[in-house]
Amino acid sequence: VGLKVLFAATNEIPEHTELAALKDRFCLKAPCRSVQDRFFVELLDAGLLGQTQRDLNQKPWAEGIATLPDFLKAHRYMTLMMARRRTDGRGRDVGDRQLFFDDSLLKEFRRLIKTLSREDNVFISDRKVIKLYRLLRTRAWIVHGGKVERQDLQLLSYLGETMEEVDLLEEKVPRLLGLA
Repeated sequence: VGLKVLFAATNEIPEHTELAALKDRFCLKAPCRSVQDRFFVELLDAGLLGQTQRDLNQKPWAEGIATLPDFLKAHRYMTLMMARRRTDGRGRDVGDRQLFFDDSLLKEFRRLIKTLSREDNVFISDRKVIKLYRLLRTRAWIVHGGKVERQDLQLLSYLGETMEEVDLLEEKVPRLLGLA
């Protein structure tokens, strides 16, 4: 099946080794905590509304802000931006990374990856490093229009491959960034 975009949801992250390559392609894993304890009334109201919409065959999400063609255009734009080469004021050939990811922040990115790998045995493949860069750049473009900033590195909080790693990184990454 030729897919353009794939999101997945599961109650737990599978531990089967034969799924390792698939898990690696899902770069980020965000935990969804149970809302029942903290937001019982809101959960009940939203659930009743959702059931009513299903029963009436209503699809309010189809009227969303961004369509699949919007996502595809944004992806194409970011791909072209990342492929573009320019000459800076000193006559040097520079690419996306030099323009949108300061050297000091790149060192911080690298330090975080090394720390998580060495101290916590979080496996971060070469493929995942490239995907992370692209995600960081895209987040920076969407959220504040350009350069990657320190707070963008919080995306590394969602690198975990197991629930234990997800829980650990959710607390550790902001602390390592001094944002906790």
